[in-house]
Amino acid sequence: MVYNAATGKAKPVEEEIITEENVYDRPDETVGFFPTQVLYDGYVSAFLLIACSVLSYYSPAPLSEPANTATVDYVPRPEWFFFFYEQMLMFFPGYALISFGAVAIPTVFIVLLFALPWLDRGPSYSPMKRPFASVIGVLVIVTVLLNMLLAVSRIINFPGQ
Repeated sequence: MVYNAATGKAKPVEEEIITEENVYDRPDETVGFFPTQVLYDGYVSAFLLIACSVLSYYSPAPLSEPANTATVDYVPRPEWFFFFYEQMLMFFPGYALISFGAVAIPTVFIVLLFALPWLDRGPSYSPMKRPFASVIGVLVIVTVLLNMLLAVSRIINFPGQ
């Protein structure tokens, strides 16, 4: 109800019907989450669950023989998600620096990624006007690319392991 000071009475406000054409005209208006979006999310989740189930049935994970403790020719290598640890430990030789390379540096990097929204609060979206965020973004991209290259080099150098 909108109060009219001239007449002293309130008159009803016409409700605007939100459609696909005018949904972005008023950003303060919202579109209902339930039941449409919940159904869409349910459909996509069910599709992904069925796809994963079908893929795991037709292409199961390979099982190998139990570990043989008598062999000495096996060279243990970490999985792909630990390649950066293995490479970082190569830069910090000796037992005194292992904890620094394996704990301190990754922790600082992760804390820096979490703190990035508060450290760089510039209103501009241009990467040239945000050097701090640009440098952090380039470092993340370089880390991911180097980790991918390490995975490829492991597959090439150690086939079957």
